[in-house]
Formats: sequence, structure tokens, C-alpha cells
Amino acid sequence: PGASHHPGQVSGHPPAATEFKFDNVVKVKALVWSLKEALATLVQVAADNINHTSAVDNGMRPSSKEELSLKRLDKTLEDFFSVCNQIELNLRTIQECALQLRDSQQYLPVPVVASKPEPSNPQDGTLSYSQYITTIRAQVNFAKAVLDVLNEGARQLSHE
Repeated sequence: PGASHHPGQVSGHPPAATEFKFDNVVKVKALVWSLKEALATLVQVAADNINHTSAVDNGMRPSSKEELSLKRLDKTLEDFFSVCNQIELNLRTIQECALQLRDSQQYLPVPVVASKPEPSNPQDGTLSYSQYITTIRAQVNFAKAVLDVLNEGARQLSHE
């Protein structure tokens, strides 16, 4: 499944975040089928290996063709865990997207319009990209100022 999210795209607008989340959800759904197949293969390989080991333990000598056709359990297990890791990564990405969207809506509830060159007007409920950057810079500067005040207060308390 192809992703339509562009990492360089800056947007606090929900549809972009929803598209990204949707792409990861689609990936997880596709990976669930791969996981089912990997699990079925893992169980089959484990069963084949158990049967082979049982036959050897019972004194039956398997043919060299059977020996060659046996798949390695560790490789199959590695494939299974690889799919599990991919699913986990996509689920974490979905979670991070949801948290980012929530924070974006909480701290910057006005959608950003990147294609709007002229200053937006507050009545249309959007910000131009330059206004967005200015807002973010102001928020970062405010956070730095708060941090400086807290550090200064902590330093003064530690000297008393």
C-alpha cells in the first residue's frame, strides 16, 4: 500500500493528519493478513520439524529430499516477528499521529493554509503559512521564557 503523506508537508489541518493515519491503518490491515500467513507458515514449519525430529527419535531415517525440504524454524520465526514489529511500528505511528492531532487542535485550533500567500482574515478561520510560523515562533519564545523564569527561580531557591 502506498502512502500519500509527504513528510515535508506542514499542516495542522485535520484532513492531512487523517490521511496519514488512514494510510497507516491500511498498512496495519494489510500486515494483519501477512501476520496470519506468517503464523500459519510458522505453525506448519514447527509441525514439520516436530514430525521430522520424532521420526529421527523413533529410528526412522528420513530421505535426504525430506531433509532438504525442511524449513528452518528460526528463519520462519524471524519472519513472523518481523511482521509483528512492522505492525507495532505502524500502530505507534498511528498513536503519535493521534496525539499530534489532538495537541495541534488544542494549541492551534485554526487550520493552516499553506497555499494562501496573502494574510488570511480571521473571519475565514484560517492562518497563512507565514502567520502559522509567526505563531509557532511566539509559542516557542514563550516556552523558553517560562523555562528561563523557572530555572532562575530554582537557582535562587537553591542559593538560599
